[in-house]
Amino acid sequence: MNLSQYPIPHPQVAARIVDGSAVIVLADSGEVNVLNPVGSRVWELADGKRTGQEIVQRIVAEYEVTAEQATQDVQSFLQTLLDANAITLQNHPTTNLQSPISNL
Repeated sequence: MNLSQYPIPHPQVAARIVDGSAVIVLADSGEVNVLNPVGSRVWELADGKRTGQEIVQRIVAEYEVTAEQATQDVQSFLQTLLDANAITLQNHPTTNLQSPISNL
């Protein structure tokens, strides 16, 4: 996972914030995933308008975590989302996209 790319929700994924946690439904498998607060924040930021590195910077600013730890964690989490077909990666920012949490 290259942090200079722009993560964006897969078009076949539905998601919503419920009680502060992102709930993601994967269309391929029907699997439902409930994310923890930091994962939910990363999901919200993965809107196709920010690079992975910009997401890392926001996590460092909002949580008590070092840049090194945030980089490792965000990169690993985005790779997990990519492997699950929950996100795709683009080389350029998206200008027309709904919020990644409004699909349900």
